[in-house]
Amino acid sequence: MIAVSGVQQFITESRTTSDLSAGSAIVARLSARAARECASRGARLVFPAVVPLEQASNKPDDGLASGSTGTPGAPTVPNRIVALAPEGKGAEVAAAADHAVRQDWAGLVREAVGRPVATPGMPSVQWVSVPASAGDYAEQWDAAQRLLVARKRIRAFDAVDEPDRELCSLSPRWTAEPEPPKGVPSHERDRLAAANWVKRRYRRIGGAGDDGGPGEVPRGFPSTSSIASAPFRFLVLAAMSDRQVSRAVSALHVAAQVLDRGREQPLAAFAADAPPTADRSWLAGSAGRWVYRDTWQEDVLAREFPSVPAEKRARAVAEGERAAHALHKVMKDRGVGPPVLHLAVIAQDLDSMGRFLGGEVAGSRQRNAVTEAWHRQVSERLSALARETCELLEEADHFGVPVYAGGDDLLAFAPAAHALAAARAVQDAIPETLPTASTAVLFFHHRSSLQQAVSEAQRLLEAAKEQDERKNGLAVGYLRRSGVREQSVQAWTRTADRRGPVEDFEEFLSGTPESDGGDAGGLSLRLVQDCLRDETELVSLPDDLFAAEMRRLVTRHGGTRAQAEALVRLAAAERSRPVPGRRGPRLAEPVKVAAFLRQECAGGGA
Repeated sequence: MIAVSGVQQFITESRTTSDLSAGSAIVARLSARAARECASRGARLVFPAVVPLEQASNKPDDGLASGSTGTPGAPTVPNRIVALAPEGKGAEVAAAADHAVRQDWAGLVREAVGRPVATPGMPSVQWVSVPASAGDYAEQWDAAQRLLVARKRIRAFDAVDEPDRELCSLSPRWTAEPEPPKGVPSHERDRLAAANWVKRRYRRIGGAGDDGGPGEVPRGFPSTSSIASAPFRFLVLAAMSDRQVSRAVSALHVAAQVLDRGREQPLAAFAADAPPTADRSWLAGSAGRWVYRDTWQEDVLAREFPSVPAEKRARAVAEGERAAHALHKVMKDRGVGPPVLHLAVIAQDLDSMGRFLGGEVAGSRQRNAVTEAWHRQVSERLSALARETCELLEEADHFGVPVYAGGDDLLAFAPAAHALAAARAVQDAIPETLPTASTAVLFFHHRSSLQQAVSEAQRLLEAAKEQDERKNGLAVGYLRRSGVREQSVQAWTRTADRRGPVEDFEEFLSGTPESDGGDAGGLSLRLVQDCLRDETELVSLPDDLFAAEMRRLVTRHGGTRAQAEALVRLAAAERSRPVPGRRGPRLAEPVKVAAFLRQECAGGGA
């Protein structure tokens, strides 16, 4: 049993979605290398169930799935490899896999920065070998699980003597390289350690996303702005036959090209459109940030693109702002609001996979027989689930962008108005033969810190798992640019009419936010103030009076009747959940989240 550890930290320490995707691709590549080395030495793979392809991409999960196709959003290789080696050869096979991983990583470092550089703790490979004398497969499995946990507690800290060196801006446990590698574009220059330069340069040294032709710059993973604005741009593309729309897009394209000619990977949802013109191709792939009017700020763009002559840049900024304004106006005339400023990160993890693989059946005294054949079946199911999850997320209904999907573990992005539906779709895809899953959906501004957002989503996922001993939780939260955050933790339960917490939260995403209340769905923020002020009294009411008072408050503050009923259900679930360290139930949290969704995430082509 071989584990490539430190996965979450290495991936999370990313400034851009391209870094994030490359980090997951690198760890999966290393895990795939370990699996192939085991197979080449006569070992029979259990997790993954098949030998991975030579070029792997995306993040291996903590659990277990098979195969990778080398493309963004593909099913991933697990970062825990399980294999049955010939008797007496277990330690030899595992040590060879460990060595192969380190050699592969060292090659990536040399390729990225031009020389060998030590990166203590990356990669972190730990392995155990249980001899055949330990018993049958189930006994060997149990022993390997326990020994690997013990092995992970043992750390070797190599001496590092690098005085007077600046620390890496993303990973301060390493020192930054004195200078960026040769050929790094100005917008990618940063104070990074060698390990993070591997991430930053991965697609340019033959890694994930290297789809550029001869002489072309490889396309980057879709940015947060590109994901957030995808529904708006999708509707703009559909309206390009309108001369006013096409004229505005063309003017916007010309202005943006003065500053930036970088290319982004279009979302899979745009693939069916097959844009035949330069303007349509640019709008589908690289226009994500430029369709926002607040992007066209000369002081900000001057810092980002200092090599562009000041007069030329000022003219482009003025023309770009006018073009964005014209595009918003003509789309508003078609009933489409401006692009939403927020998107969401979706994190999902199957519950208690370790116990499940050990034979436990949740909610039952029965146990599964732990055999090699059963484990291989589980691996194949997880791999199939990963493929289905990617396909579901990438549909035009969701505009999702998977970062990694390993069956039992998922990280993805989606536009704000589509994120809850995407989370529900991947939850519904889990077969009954696998454990339930807990999910986190965190909304954040497209220009916020990505590293902070992903870290917050992982914390939110832990909160979802803690809502009940059976887990199967859903945590919905937001993170404002000011640092203000809130969350509502619900259970993934459904009523007889298939309605659950996602459907209730989605009541606040339909239509376009209004400020005048009434049935238009305005939902004034004063509702939050009233709930905060009167929370103690409200939660002390009997259920029927609590529901009646919540309906009165919601409709009084501009919400619809459907929104009132949704908040009653969400608040009732929240008020019944015990909170460690706090006396009494909570009420304001789902109200705050609902108000945020209404004010910040509705509209924009949703």
